[in-house]
Amino acid sequence: MTRKTGFSWTLLFVASFGAVAAQAADPSITISTGKSGGGYNTIGERLKSVLAEQELPAQVLTSAGSLENLTRLADPQSPVNVGLTQADALKYYLKDHPSFADQFISLGEIGKECVFIVTGRDSEIKSDSDLQQKGRGWLIAVQSPNSGVAVTWEYMTLLEPEFKNTAPAFVDGAEALLQIKSGGKSSKIQAAMVVQKPMAKSTEMQVVLENPKDFRLVPVKDWDLNDKLPDGSAVYTFEKVTVAEKKWGFDTAVDTICTRGLMLANKNKLTADQRTRLAKVMLLAASRVVGNAAK
Repeated sequence: MTRKTGFSWTLLFVASFGAVAAQAADPSITISTGKSGGGYNTIGERLKSVLAEQELPAQVLTSAGSLENLTRLADPQSPVNVGLTQADALKYYLKDHPSFADQFISLGEIGKECVFIVTGRDSEIKSDSDLQQKGRGWLIAVQSPNSGVAVTWEYMTLLEPEFKNTAPAFVDGAEALLQIKSGGKSSKIQAAMVVQKPMAKSTEMQVVLENPKDFRLVPVKDWDLNDKLPDGSAVYTFEKVTVAEKKWGFDTAVDTICTRGLMLANKNKLTADQRTRLAKVMLLAASRVVGNAAK
């Protein structure tokens, strides 16, 4: 063997070894969250920071919300191996993708998220049963398609088909409230749905609380909305929820349903060591990742 040939074989060995090492490297932790600056996105960024302290590099992706996160998480071609979702969106997704139940593991809860339906002060909608009336032609604003709010409404119509008598309108919450306020009973949009933490200061809830002469909250109490996740836990709990400190002229507590935010991982896209270390982070540093929602 000539020196030149031996040198070539050495280069080939080094290149081959490097390729094998690259293939053997742990997959990058990729977290699918929500819209930029939103609650899920903030949690994802916090998780990334905590993981960096453990020398676990991660990247955070924005998304349209729960349904897109679940789709990415289940897709073997997607790099996403950690995703944030509402529990009701998970149950909705499993309806058409039952095999995903064997792929995901839960890394923990990331807070309570409750359904708030807003209508005009003089609206004929007094309770969730009014949204089930036929022939009214009413619309309920549920933000963008595939958003957590839209998925919640769609899932509610599966559990209680009479809700389909009020059709969804894919309109931003603030815009919907403006239509409700300016149009009154003549507005096609007669309600707007918000899904958020009970005391969160979302734009929609701030508008509602600061304008008690224009808006009120609709109780949601239909028992047909009772359902279970594969582990037997409730998708929704029925609660009387306080949305803000009591203000004159506005009842800040309402009967409604609440679901849970979940952090999921696809166990087939992570190594056993990564799963263990992620679980430890969520056990020992949940308050840093989730914030007040962890309490």
